Amino acid sequence: MGKYKFVNLTVFIIFFGMALFEAFQKQHWIEVVFFLALGVLSLWADSKRKT
Repeated sequence: MGKYKFVNLTVFIIFFGMALFEAFQKQHWIEVVFFLALGVLSLWADSKRKT
């Protein structure tokens, strides 16, 4: 799947971006922190897997 190397990042940005946007709108700060932490952890795990 070398042809589509940005697909995972695009799905990640869309999913977490929408979740963060909704949490910010509703001012659910625990959800904001949760999604930010989950996003950072996912990016870290994805970068560790590829190296």
